[in-house]
Amino acid sequence: MPMKSSRDTRNSYLLKLSIGSNNAKKRIGLLTKSIASILTTVWIGSPLGSLKIEYLWGNTPAVNCLQLEHNEGVLESVDKDFNLCFAASGDIRNMVMTVNGLPDNYEGHCKILLNDRSDLVSTRNILILYALLRHGNPPELAAETAVHLMYSAALRSSDSSELFHCIKTVYGDVMSVYQSPMFVSFISRLSPNDVRKKSFPIRGAGSLSIAQSAVKIFGEPLAMLRATHTLNDSRKAMHDVMLSPHRVDYRDRYLSGLQPSHRLSFLRFRESGVLLHFADDVGSETFQDPNRLLFTASGKWVTMDNANPLSSWDVNEVLKTGQAYGLDHADIYGCLFFHVKAQFTEFARRVEKFHIDIHVSQLDAHVASGLLQKGELNPDLFGISPAFDRIETSNIADYAGIPSVLQDWSAVLNRENKHAVVLVYLMNWVMKRPGASFSMMGEGMGLNLKGSTNVKVLLERTSSMLGVNFRTLLRNGDIQRAPTFYNVLENVDVFLDNHKQFQDHLNSEGISNVPKLYKLQLRPRNRIYPKRFGVALGARPDALPSVTKTEFYNIYIIGGCNPGDRYLEFGLSGIH
Repeated sequence: MPMKSSRDTRNSYLLKLSIGSNNAKKRIGLLTKSIASILTTVWIGSPLGSLKIEYLWGNTPAVNCLQLEHNEGVLESVDKDFNLCFAASGDIRNMVMTVNGLPDNYEGHCKILLNDRSDLVSTRNILILYALLRHGNPPELAAETAVHLMYSAALRSSDSSELFHCIKTVYGDVMSVYQSPMFVSFISRLSPNDVRKKSFPIRGAGSLSIAQSAVKIFGEPLAMLRATHTLNDSRKAMHDVMLSPHRVDYRDRYLSGLQPSHRLSFLRFRESGVLLHFADDVGSETFQDPNRLLFTASGKWVTMDNANPLSSWDVNEVLKTGQAYGLDHADIYGCLFFHVKAQFTEFARRVEKFHIDIHVSQLDAHVASGLLQKGELNPDLFGISPAFDRIETSNIADYAGIPSVLQDWSAVLNRENKHAVVLVYLMNWVMKRPGASFSMMGEGMGLNLKGSTNVKVLLERTSSMLGVNFRTLLRNGDIQRAPTFYNVLENVDVFLDNHKQFQDHLNSEGISNVPKLYKLQLRPRNRIYPKRFGVALGARPDALPSVTKTEFYNIYIIGGCNPGDRYLEFGLSGIH
């Protein structure tokens, strides 16, 4: 589950720019004292408030972890069995995209492990999946409800009824214990290792099974599901975070980079809390009930103030879907609603048509790996010697390190499939390497714009993508107040060539020992997801983004992708 991004934690530094004329030098000199705050106070800043923050909405576009056309082959995979593992899932989007990447006429058996250590995240995933996949509702209606359960702060009465039904089915036995006079006695007998396991029939030939900590279920998740706060109270709690007056500067900086229509769409979503297109009513007469899956037991908003569903999906594809449904690009959150609904609908139909089993576990990824290696994590489904064709590890390596991730997961990789791969995502490495980002280039060194062709090119190329003449901007006597200046500095890393710094980081992680220790190798060219945003799949490791102005805007501005993020693929040794 992605944690705090490198944009959230940039260190301050002193950037010294000079560009020829004395007047220009003086003007730039005025920036030296404020440039640090400009680059460190991006609009998201630090999480607002002292509550426990949960990352309920992914901050990177959904990934199809199969990409069969670049790996096993589509025709060759029609009757192939696949085992897929999402070791720190966060939400369900990557699983949905991956299942939707199976052949249309798939006849194999697909087994999926969806794991996350957060009790709240796991509970949300279970209830959203059950609402989407249970027998009864047509896939399209179920998908619409699932979209609102995942992203909307308020629900229609039909959505609330569905959520109540799912809670009763999945957690009814737990609820009855909670209401029993023997509750305290029951809880006192539970040990931290006690696991609650259940299985539910779903569409098609598969099943949905779950395994959660019995102790943790009786904590925040159950209290949230039983909460009684009103819509007005919950909406106020959402506004206190998402529209906080203390954060208006951060929001305004973000909004300054958006197209006017997208600003309106963004603010409408923030105000209503409902993901829907402009033509539909998002008022309290239609969306009457708070979504219990987005508020704490006391009614507090759970996510960070920079949480944005648009960051979870490929904006280019979102806009294409919206256009197919007759929406204008201006209604970008409406486009997102139809895109997610379409993905969820297709996912539900495939589960109904194919043989797909899904197991949701609530474990630390290291613990999950250990149980798999012992054959103790749902052996009825995965066997006593599990072998996964894809293992997606999110950004665990940012905190545990690449060697630790590979040590845990290489042991359960399918060695019989030459296309099997462990996927590693890095988002915070830039903070550890001087020169890896524009801000770190200034750490301890004065950058001279006149004498540094690279810096000059970076600033001018980024400005061009934003429709700004940087030299004209520099002649602005009050440049530090210019929103466009913030936008340029915030996105200058997009075209930064930091391949050497990244290789240094990998070397410091002991990447050269991977073949010997884990019988794996880093793929020189990715076949699942591009190494960095804005480059093509299969591009050289040192490739820089090659994007149009529209793509730049969709990926980095409205899409919010971090230029420093990297995707690594570790496949079997000897297989390129």
